Amino acid sequence: MLLNENIQITVLLGMVQFDEYETAKQLIQSLVKSSRVQVTSLAELVSKKPGITVTAKDQFVADYRELEVKQFSATDNTDNVILRYVADGDIVAEEITDAAGQLITATKISQNRPVSAAVYEDGKQIGLLHYTDGKHDESLLLNGAGELVYRFIRHNRHVTYDYEMQRTSKMAFTNLISETDEKTDEVSYHLSEERPYYEVVDHVDFHRFNSIFEFYAEFISTEFADVPASLFIDLNDNPHFAAYMQQLLIFNY
Repeated sequence: MLLNENIQITVLLGMVQFDEYETAKQLIQSLVKSSRVQVTSLAELVSKKPGITVTAKDQFVADYRELEVKQFSATDNTDNVILRYVADGDIVAEEITDAAGQLITATKISQNRPVSAAVYEDGKQIGLLHYTDGKHDESLLLNGAGELVYRFIRHNRHVTYDYEMQRTSKMAFTNLISETDEKTDEVSYHLSEERPYYEVVDHVDFHRFNSIFEFYAEFISTEFADVPASLFIDLNDNPHFAAYMQQLLIFNY
């Protein structure tokens, strides 16, 4: 990345699995050592927004702190510390702290699979994660007062891809079954899979976004409306954003 001395770059971390924030932030800061690159997250941008009280069923309660605990060093080239709480021969919770002992994530575990988690920034709880059968299915984004602002709900949809090409094509999908049309001399490949997508609920005005990209577009347009800036979006996400941000020129990189 080449930085003009007059350019300020803000990298917005928009992942809805908030436990990925810290890793991404450390990676970017290690690659780009410049004061002109600011890394921020959705949590930081909603910290002063209004919210509603988190219901009892959604709250994360650290009721395992009196259990036996085992301490380990992180294996991801950081100085983080992993604390595993054990009961009846099983790990029932895991916490990750930084070198100073400040909490980063706390996760409850059942049958070796995550059940719920809380994510922290600068010692404050900024997000909650819920799991079903060990798979992430919901994220709650909190403001600086610990109130619920946005809920991200994961769904799956069935997607089918059809690839057609001439028999003489050098490209081949070795893991897919092919069909050949003798009349057109075309080879067809078919792929079906379950793909995740997110809907978003604004818990202040209860607007519902049917697409995570619709939410991102609205969020960017609102938060950065008065900021003269160019927007850089990953090439793979460009088609999704284009439908909601037609008034902006979107650059690829």
